[in-house]
Amino acid sequence: MGGSQIWLEENETLTVDEMLKAICLNSANDCVVAMAEFIAGSEEEFVSRMNNKAKELGMRDTAFRNCHGLDEDGHITSSYDIALMSKELLNKHPSITNYTTIYMDSLRNRRNFSCKYK
Repeated sequence: MGGSQIWLEENETLTVDEMLKAICLNSANDCVVAMAEFIAGSEEEFVSRMNNKAKELGMRDTAFRNCHGLDEDGHITSSYDIALMSKELLNKHPSITNYTTIYMDSLRNRRNFSCKYK
């Protein structure tokens, strides 16, 4: 898959809470894909929903090609569109800050993972 992962194992089960922690703290692309498949049945359907929501929000400079944001031809956005999306997220789901403000946590009774700033 590439990018950051927590190396989900086949048939491993994590709670939504654990997935959101992994996504927000570690950019866990494997968790992003697993959540997309859980929510929409497939990554492709989830990406279609992402693009529909982007249009609904007025994100004119955005075209999603995958759910995790790794480079792919045609996968584009702008800082303005990211601001629109972020505003929607914070207004509709303020509890997201329960995850985005965590500095360090752990999953699966394993070592801590953290968000490091350079």
